[in-house]
Amino acid sequence: MRIVTIESAPFGFYGGDGQASGMMYEIGNLIAQEAGLPHVNRIVPYPRTVAMIASGDADVVLRYTNPELSAAALQVAEVLSLPTIVVGRPALKLTSLSDLRGKFVGVPRSGRFDEAFDERDDITKYPLAGYSQMLKMLMAGRIDAGIGSSVGIYYNAHILGISKERLGKPLMLGTRKFELHFSKKTATAETVSAIKIAVQRLQSRGAINEIVEKYYRTFDLDQKK
Repeated sequence: MRIVTIESAPFGFYGGDGQASGMMYEIGNLIAQEAGLPHVNRIVPYPRTVAMIASGDADVVLRYTNPELSAAALQVAEVLSLPTIVVGRPALKLTSLSDLRGKFVGVPRSGRFDEAFDERDDITKYPLAGYSQMLKMLMAGRIDAGIGSSVGIYYNAHILGISKERLGKPLMLGTRKFELHFSKKTATAETVSAIKIAVQRLQSRGAINEIVEKYYRTFDLDQKK
């Protein structure tokens, strides 16, 4: 089974030793092992994952869905739910999306985080390479706020040495689910069934949550509130 993992810390990244790592990288490997499926796992840029699934060059990706991915893949299992937030600097008080009217908001490229946010034409969406670039531009005053998963934003803030005092109170927009998508070009009923059963077993014994908590412990949990 050919897994592609999104290149976005803490979900998929290369450590200082050059070894592949990350929350979704580990979870993807664990699911394949539990299902008894030989596998390889590559970390690739976020937008490329859809193209690889659509072409059949990859079998599986764990990520948020979007219309292009839904058309190309079977949504086999929900793996993890994460809060979606908008965060700015402390001076920007956010109580609703209306507070972002006329603002520049950084969005990780190809990311779809909240339908209501996407539909607002009075907010300027600024596509960026990822959370690290988004936070650097936020601290430099080049954008007013950034949107994304709470874990992605706060993990990267920790890596960049940005303290919670330098970030404002987040606007909570809801949750998005990381789902296991299997390419329609390569899926078989037997493999899909094995993966569904594997995910259920791992969730029932808390194995997926153990990986998630390991990454949560690397940064200030108070920031996620």
